[in-house]
Amino acid sequence: MDIKIKVAVCDDTKKDMDTLVDFLDDYAYKKKLDLEVETFLSGNELIERYESNPAFDLLFFDVEMPVQSGIDVANVIKTKFDNNVKVVFVSNYPKYMQDSFKVHPYHFLQKPVNEAMVEKLMDDFIRDYALSGTFITVIDEIGKNFTVNIDDIYYIETFDAKKRMLTFVCKDRRIEARGVLNDWYDKLKDFAFHVLSRSTIVNLSHIHCISEEEILLDNGEKLWASRKYKKLLLDNYLNQIVAIKRGGLLK
Repeated sequence: MDIKIKVAVCDDTKKDMDTLVDFLDDYAYKKKLDLEVETFLSGNELIERYESNPAFDLLFFDVEMPVQSGIDVANVIKTKFDNNVKVVFVSNYPKYMQDSFKVHPYHFLQKPVNEAMVEKLMDDFIRDYALSGTFITVIDEIGKNFTVNIDDIYYIETFDAKKRMLTFVCKDRRIEARGVLNDWYDKLKDFAFHVLSRSTIVNLSHIHCISEEEILLDNGEKLWASRKYKKLLLDNYLNQIVAIKRGGLLK
């Protein structure tokens, strides 16, 4: 399986940050996990990164940082960008644990962090991550399997009908795979997917807005809906978008 986890580490002390990154890299190697780690020396750097592409699954924050504490930065990110992202605070002082509760942290690590602590935390996170959403397996044109969280799929489109080739446009990647669009719609229609045209189905939860000319997604892409499906799409979007939950629609 190819489950990709994206992690951000934010710490103004480079030595501490590098130590944590080394532990994460060792864990990924040991577990054969596709783990992508980015580092940030300040909360402002991380916020700027979110403004361009908010795509992390797990955040590690040093609590004691200048200008803005890790708790304050986490609060901005969860309020403005992604309320579901998991946050881990790292600190020398247990007294900050109580303050961190306002952003509902996933975990709290006390410095100095060691490899055993990180391995235990990551084992728990990977288990919870796998249980948190509904996953599908997509097989690309060379036979490689990709395990994809349905929540991370923006849309699926046919790019070569004769060869039965589809593109799965996801949160952090595009996968070209063999398949029939109608078959995938039958599998995903109970998970907030809607037909835009004979060649495209879209995840309603990723629609930012609908205009007369186009459908704007929250990743900035614009799609077109045929007249045949446009009215039903708009009705479902307006009437049910507030009911979308992880894993499907609340009936």
